Amino acid sequence: MLQLMRKTLLNKYLWLVFLPLLIGWMMLAERLDRRTYKAMYYQLNTVKQIWGGDLAQPMPSVRYKLFGSDVSTLSKGELHASDIAVTLKVDYRKKGLVYYTGYHAEFTGKYTIQNPEKENIYLSFIFPYPTRQGEGVLQNFKLLVNGKEDIDDTEYQPDLALWTGLLGPSDALNITVQYDGRGLKEFAYGFEPGKQINNLTMTLDVQGAKNLDYAASTMPPTEPSQETPQGKILSWKLDKALTELNIGVILPDKLNIEKQLFVMTSRAPAFFLLFLISLVAILRLTGESLNFIQIAVTSIAYFLFYPLFAYLVIYLGLIFAFIISFTSIGLLILNYIRILHGLKIALAVFTAYLFYLGLTSLSALLPTYTGLILTIEGVVLMGIIMQVLSRHKDLKIGELLGLSRTADAQETQPKTGQEVIDKQDLDFTEEVDFSQETQAKTEKNDENESLQAFKKGVATTKPADLLSDKHKTEEDH
Repeated sequence: MLQLMRKTLLNKYLWLVFLPLLIGWMMLAERLDRRTYKAMYYQLNTVKQIWGGDLAQPMPSVRYKLFGSDVSTLSKGELHASDIAVTLKVDYRKKGLVYYTGYHAEFTGKYTIQNPEKENIYLSFIFPYPTRQGEGVLQNFKLLVNGKEDIDDTEYQPDLALWTGLLGPSDALNITVQYDGRGLKEFAYGFEPGKQINNLTMTLDVQGAKNLDYAASTMPPTEPSQETPQGKILSWKLDKALTELNIGVILPDKLNIEKQLFVMTSRAPAFFLLFLISLVAILRLTGESLNFIQIAVTSIAYFLFYPLFAYLVIYLGLIFAFIISFTSIGLLILNYIRILHGLKIALAVFTAYLFYLGLTSLSALLPTYTGLILTIEGVVLMGIIMQVLSRHKDLKIGELLGLSRTADAQETQPKTGQEVIDKQDLDFTEEVDFSQETQAKTEKNDENESLQAFKKGVATTKPADLLSDKHKTEEDH
């Protein structure tokens, strides 16, 4: 097993394809990151100066002193009732490739003030503006006192509107403030620290968005929200409350393609590695041989989807850019594999392309459904793997990677010339040894047969015959 892992990880062809493309993805991701950061943060100040920043409306305050008093210090008064209605109409603003969450705001605040003394007082109503100086503009601003504009006693300063007038004993004063403005991303209504909130009712009608959020230190609605065809209505009701929390809402962002392109490109190497493994597995299971050039060409075509999509989206928009990029690269890969290995294998490779590039790209472009898309993709992919493996019950991982074929090829490989000579010498030596052994056995058998015949002759010869033979031999001499 360790040897198998070693051969797989040290496969030079695998890394010759993967590493250069990994460097390419890193360079593309870095480029997209710089472009996204510049668009989203460097341009933000410019957008605020043109469109306006977030609107944070502070609670108005009341100050008073007794009529005829020469005391320079003013006492703090209270708002006895507040009825506030705000309408936010979402209007996404585009600069370059980035969408900024803009909105048009319509503000109407009705405030009731009562004289806490039993004599006449000089009262000042202070209404701070919600915008910072140099950011945005307020239109149709009105401050009405008991339903009418009091131009003589109303002063519009750079940061606030101020009304000063005389209020009789136990009298009540109704002040209405209206304005139209533009903001970005967030709207908030803040309270004066340490002041009691009396009979406050606030309604916030958001038109053009429903997926709302709340910032830190912000009070969620105290009343159930209401769904409308245009969006959602939020309500707050407070009485005799002390809090440092604000009232407000954060509007949802529109899909920023630059940011999602960076996310998609950052994930690409991992899914490409799975595509590469699937490509090798498909060729192995179908009995096709692996070719480095073919795998490299297919991998480069896979990689080219990302820069093609990144630049087409600037001119064609998200939907058309994705359709053109995905379809063109997919057809190139499908036709290339079809020419080399046939239509059946080409469709299998295109399915892997659809899984590892198509669905994962959609998951990045739809961040709300990323987890769901990837989970469904994993379940379907597991089903395909199980179906394929069920048709190859005796398949081993060594066979899948081609290691067993390599071993068989080494066993059946023709022998070299020196091995043939050594084999012939060995056969000749064995043949000589066998011949010598056979000859020795034949000679020994002949000697045994002669000895047996001699012994038999001696045993059958008579003594007289032996004597006559002896005399005959002497006569011959």
